[in-house]
Amino acid sequence: MQYPTPGDNFPDYTSSSDWEGRSSDAADTSNDSSFSFGMDLENSDVTFKITSDDPADPGEDGTCTKAPPKKPKPPRPPPPRKSKPDSSSSSSSKSEKVADLVVQKVRWLYREEKKWVPFIGYDSCQMEWKYRQAQLQVKEDEEGMDVDIGTVAVRGGLYEVDVAKRQCHAIYWSDDTVKVMRGTWFYSSGAEPIEEGMANDIEKEHLDLFTRDNPPEPPAQPTKGAQKAMHELYFKDCHVDWYSKDAVYFYSNSTSSRIARSIGNTLGFSKASTSGYKLMRGYPTPASLDDKPPPISHLVFVVHGVGYVTDKKAIIKNCSDLRKSASKAIAKHLPDLISPASTQRVEFLPVEWRSSLKLDNGMVSAITPYKLKGLRVVLNSTGMDVLYYSSPLYRSEIIQCVQAEVNNLYEMFRQRNEGFEPNGGKISIFSHSLGSVIMYDIITGWNPIHLYDHYLSHEQSLHPDLSTVSPDQHDLVAELHQARIRVSGLEKQLLATNQIAAAVNRPKLNFKVENYFCVGSPLAVFLALRGVRPQGNGSISHIIPKAVCSRLFNIYYPCDPVAYRLEPLILRHYSTICPLQIHRFEGKQVAYHTIKTTALPVALKTGEEMKGIQESDAEMLGAGEERTSPGSSTSTSPQHLPRGGAAGFTGMRAWFSKTAEKSPELEALEDMERAILRIENMAESNEKVEEDEMESVELEHRVDYELKESNLGSSYLSALTSHTSYWTAADVGLFVVSQLFPEYAFVE
Repeated sequence: MQYPTPGDNFPDYTSSSDWEGRSSDAADTSNDSSFSFGMDLENSDVTFKITSDDPADPGEDGTCTKAPPKKPKPPRPPPPRKSKPDSSSSSSSKSEKVADLVVQKVRWLYREEKKWVPFIGYDSCQMEWKYRQAQLQVKEDEEGMDVDIGTVAVRGGLYEVDVAKRQCHAIYWSDDTVKVMRGTWFYSSGAEPIEEGMANDIEKEHLDLFTRDNPPEPPAQPTKGAQKAMHELYFKDCHVDWYSKDAVYFYSNSTSSRIARSIGNTLGFSKASTSGYKLMRGYPTPASLDDKPPPISHLVFVVHGVGYVTDKKAIIKNCSDLRKSASKAIAKHLPDLISPASTQRVEFLPVEWRSSLKLDNGMVSAITPYKLKGLRVVLNSTGMDVLYYSSPLYRSEIIQCVQAEVNNLYEMFRQRNEGFEPNGGKISIFSHSLGSVIMYDIITGWNPIHLYDHYLSHEQSLHPDLSTVSPDQHDLVAELHQARIRVSGLEKQLLATNQIAAAVNRPKLNFKVENYFCVGSPLAVFLALRGVRPQGNGSISHIIPKAVCSRLFNIYYPCDPVAYRLEPLILRHYSTICPLQIHRFEGKQVAYHTIKTTALPVALKTGEEMKGIQESDAEMLGAGEERTSPGSSTSTSPQHLPRGGAAGFTGMRAWFSKTAEKSPELEALEDMERAILRIENMAESNEKVEEDEMESVELEHRVDYELKESNLGSSYLSALTSHTSYWTAADVGLFVVSQLFPEYAFVE
């Protein structure tokens, strides 16, 4: 079978009588001969079957049977949905010369998830000007050397583009580079760009055709048949036809496209309607300098916690998820922030600190047993960070690394946004898990060495071992005691004279923190173990001074096993008051300070009540559950466990106990259950109920904010997933932006 060439003709219908009695639907063949075909694209086989209405209709034996003569019908026109290039319009504009594309019609794009995404108008104009500047410098450079034209900041100032290399890379973090292209020709349907090299050839050919003093005229078109192209440009796998200045079509040279064109030509369809794609010169929406985000008025540093030692890109993705949640919340609940008149914007920067730390130089991995290697690797990459930070050997290294990273990011940001500080820009911190403890110590300057020195300066009693010396050594003990008092006095004088130097040299931030968001944070436990106790005045000053931080927010899921409340460390009786519930994204939004406080339901504290919970949970396991012998070390029966309430872990045990044979993971879970029960019993036996005399005092600002969990699923499973669910939660993004911009969030 011979395939048609790109210039094949298709019928040209100009008489209105040819359209009478015709359907506009290409599939309507009620008045035509019946035509059907079968096509095998792989073998390029086409089978035709024609049932004709001609007077001589061949029968099965090959003879012709005469039929009454019929009035001949005009051939079927091409479908109206794919109109052929308009020669009249081209002839009317044939004298117009084509100029170079203006800056606004060129659109730059970047690659994201296998598709090209256009830059906003302002960014595209900046890149196009930079590109044309480079082209001009190249023409003026006689030696043809490479010209360094610098980069262009794009995407809200988070990325910059190297126009010469066609690369877009992140400014404030590494390993995030995407491709960039300059778009001049696009498919008219969908505005998808033509590959840049091909588009440049098409543009050059287009300018050669229509920038002449006497542009070529469209060829005379036949009355019937395919319209002729005035110019053709061939590539390896495709070609482009010009029918006029405004009618340019792209055709693929693949087998299936050629077959479609051949069949269409046989049926009388145009070449463009069967396999052609109309092209348009320039992006359909011109780029505008007004298409520009407002300046950044609030900067948020996002600090990760444990578990990022093996994947340093995780915090970049988490920060991106938080940025998307915040943008979604602003678009729905704070639309004035994205209006053309807005002068405020929030931006989030990730702080990745774990991958640059060497710490033990792999010694922990070297001493890790091979048994349960997968579980141990997970524990080493998560829980070990807490042990590192608790160690006096590595704590200072972690503190200095995080502090330096945050200050470096801020310095980079300040240099690129010179108007941020003069215009009163504010800075907040969003920290997760252990990151909240690290940032708290940096903000407040807490140091365990200073705490120990403070303890020694107040300790004047005799050393316990000195009380057992013989009577003839009492004079020596008294002399030692006087020496200690003398040394203590000298230390006080030295510390007093060195107080300013100590304050200057301690790790600190180069800015004041406006809002400190602790998310899934164990900070309350660390403070309690450091001796922080309620002061009874309702202010957070004794936890974090207002001179370095204005507001403190503690956000957590109720099933997050790592998170704890902070309000009882400020006022003890707030342990019986419910934390504020964070608004649902789709729910009603009201100011949080207008919400009244409510008391928590009375908690079960007696051993008998806790035992009842445990027994009821044991009944849920089913009467048919097999129990081991009393002497077995793996016995999980309630009577062989210590007293206390660990109903949650019992339920988790039931979830894991789907098979008769116990797995190593189940045994580890049971050991953990028994250890937790022992700890809970010890805590319950040592608990002392203290009377709070300041129950009439209220907090100046609420600190604890609780997220609402879904009613679906088990709370035990939520405990395993809730700690890492904050990044993508729409409620979290809404809460953050509502606190950063309260004047926009709660306007009736």
